[in-house]
Amino acid sequence: MTDMNNGWLKQANALCTAAGQDYLDVLVDQAGTAQPLQQALNQINPPLRWFELFANTPEAATPEYSPLVMRLHFSISSHQRWLEQLVEHFSTTPRLTLLISPLAFDLLSSHLQALSQVHWEEQTGLLRYYDNRVFPSLLEHVLTPEQQAAFTDIALFWGWRDRDDEVVWKIGTWNPGRQLADAPEMSRISDAQVELMGCISDAEALMLKTSEPCFSKEAKYARCLQIAMLASQAGYLGDLLAFTEHRQ
Repeated sequence: MTDMNNGWLKQANALCTAAGQDYLDVLVDQAGTAQPLQQALNQINPPLRWFELFANTPEAATPEYSPLVMRLHFSISSHQRWLEQLVEHFSTTPRLTLLISPLAFDLLSSHLQALSQVHWEEQTGLLRYYDNRVFPSLLEHVLTPEQQAAFTDIALFWGWRDRDDEVVWKIGTWNPGRQLADAPEMSRISDAQVELMGCISDAEALMLKTSEPCFSKEAKYARCLQIAMLASQAGYLGDLLAFTEHRQ
């Protein structure tokens, strides 16, 4: 295991210990993975708790692409080894997110599943927050304060590695005195929010077209997102690179 990965797990372990829990919840986005994880999960002994976010949803027919949430106990050697393998395999991708949550596993799973499904007008769709390139921008630019709270209220910390491979810990707002619904309602998103989500995708595409080596990847993304949002506000529908050059 690399020093950075080992350091990340040590941080996670220390935060869990400080919270009085011996487990870590791990969220893996399986989109684009060569081998789905379900078969390997079923072979771990003693068994661990895990859940497919696509279960009983319109996407249930494609379980191989379903995001998975797992609860891994530090005191169980097979769970610890699996955690290390996940971190080694996914840490350089945007597909691994850590959660430190005091919630019972079934309650956490139901909330994570509900947060992945949204209503837009008469349609339903996926909110791909489990891609950690998307998650920070959703919280900062897209979601309402109430929708943001639906994410932060279920955890003490969300953790991921950013585009520069730096460890990020987003502090949650979990409160033991707050009663959470067993079955959260699906969020409704507006046309403006859908437009902002499109800006996030456009910014990712623009990053691949621009070459600015003096920028960190995160700084470059922030600049590309700003350009995409300005183009959206201006009603510009053309190539963002041309929009950028025109502004210069």
